[in-house]
Amino acid sequence: MGFDTVVAAIMVTAIIVAVAYTFLAGSTMIAEYSIESYKEAVQMAVKKLRSDVTIINVTYDNSTNTITAYFKNTGAERYPDFTEFDTILYGKTDSGDMVAFYLNSTSYTIVNELINPGIFDPHELAKLDSPLTQPLANGSYVLLLCTPNAVCDSYDFRIP
Repeated sequence: MGFDTVVAAIMVTAIIVAVAYTFLAGSTMIAEYSIESYKEAVQMAVKKLRSDVTIINVTYDNSTNTITAYFKNTGAERYPDFTEFDTILYGKTDSGDMVAFYLNSTSYTIVNELINPGIFDPHELAKLDSPLTQPLANGSYVLLLCTPNAVCDSYDFRIP
């Protein structure tokens, strides 16, 4: 065996070790990213399971053209503010027209503050007021209220 054969064997061994290390490092990185993504998905699912809201009452004031609703945090999740809550009003008038409104100028107030001032904690009651851009005609309507975790509750009401 000559010197060139020994050098070639050392170079081939070094290349094999480098390639094996690259595959091993890449596999480790893929596994770490997969685990982190799985942890985030599980945390979001747990938040969703812990979230719940129940609409107790909805009224419509024809003179001020305002929807007022009371709702309760019946889950275990706390909400520091209401900026990510979504409110949608949809329904059908007596004349057969379908209407849908995204209520974007809604104001929220915690009515029954138990603990943690300014935070919507479990078992607390809140109120939403939303002025409408146009009056509602007589018909059947649904108010849909969704939390930031995409857990929603709806309430059917009728305007005679």
